[in-house]
Amino acid sequence: MANIKSAKKRISTNKRQKGENKYVKATIATMTKNFNKLVAEGKLDQATKYLTETIAYVNSACSKGILHKNNAARKVARLSAHLDAAKKAKAPKTEKVEKPAPKAEPKKEAKVEAKAEPAKKVAAKKAPAKKAEAKPAKEEKKAEKAPAKATAKKAPAKKAEPKKAEEKPAKKPAAKKATTKKATK
Repeated sequence: MANIKSAKKRISTNKRQKGENKYVKATIATMTKNFNKLVAEGKLDQATKYLTETIAYVNSACSKGILHKNNAARKVARLSAHLDAAKKAKAPKTEKVEKPAPKAEPKKEAKVEAKAEPAKKVAAKKAPAKKAEAKPAKEEKKAEKAPAKATAKKAPAKKAEPKKAEEKPAKKPAAKKATTKKATK
């Protein structure tokens, strides 16, 4: 049992915070169950609205430190994935068939061709002769600098010789103690 006043106060605040955290976690569980019920019943519009409320509550619990950020992110991801899967399953199959795919393809090809032509023009504007001239100039500069670097190098500095033992007074060996401690197990 705590004797110090601050320790006693800490016990009571921890107890209060535990209750608050438990309430928030229980609320998140309830909101998740309600969301899953809405999805199972097929009320996807209501589920979408309820999902935003649930995500907001989970994020607020994360910011308060009740949930870890990865835990909160996992909960949100699972809820939204569940809703997306339900929407895909409920989507009528006729919508997929009605979309005209051939009409979209010629437009894409025209865009690709239009993009490819300017790229070729840009490549044609660059003169390869300039690049060839630039390389020898760089090599000449390097050749000029190389001998200067070789002569500029200095010989490694000599290390200072260690002081001889004669200069320092010799220490006397420590006297051994007569009693030794036994190892305890």
